[in-house]
Amino acid sequence: MTGAFELQDHSEWKVPVQERSKRRFDAILDAAGAELNEVGWHRFTMESVALRANGSIGSVYRYFPNKLSLIAALIDSQNEQLLRVFDNRDDGEKPLEDLVLSMIDRYAAALRKSPGLHAVGIAAQFDHEAYELFRHAVFPARQWMAAALRRRLPRLETTRLEGIAAILVLTFESLMLFSNQLATPSRAVILQEMRLVLRGYMNELTQEVT
Repeated sequence: MTGAFELQDHSEWKVPVQERSKRRFDAILDAAGAELNEVGWHRFTMESVALRANGSIGSVYRYFPNKLSLIAALIDSQNEQLLRVFDNRDDGEKPLEDLVLSMIDRYAAALRKSPGLHAVGIAAQFDHEAYELFRHAVFPARQWMAAALRRRLPRLETTRLEGIAAILVLTFESLMLFSNQLATPSRAVILQEMRLVLRGYMNELTQEVT
């Protein structure tokens, strides 16, 4: 059995069946997230993960044939958590801008609980494999955004709708990623100001198509 996310021919990983092996598998993923978050994409190694997970390098290679497969498995597991952010039945008939801002708050909180994703996002700027992994990670957000726009703005052309969804998500992702590189303003300040920017954008969009 292999992981669900395919990237070239190097991202397959073995998913254990036995409970004890599952616990070991999860411990390796936790160590990988912490290591990736601490040292970054290029300094991340299978050996360092094994050391952090208090195991042997053989135990890591038992499930993951290489570094890319390990990071892909980490992103795939975190995607399951991110998907829960968008499975919300309580949005009701909120105005579109309120709905989007509510999602952003939930998404920001979920991202903070996804160690390693930030490092992959930074590396995505200059590494093709990191870019593919990061694009896979943000795909649920684009799907949710496009569906929300389609429900609330049915007159919007599909091509433009998908483009707006991508822009909204990428704007948010970019600000969240680069906020860690700045001494000031803080991430909290950036998130607060971004909400104002997106509220204005969504108001304009709503007026344009209604």
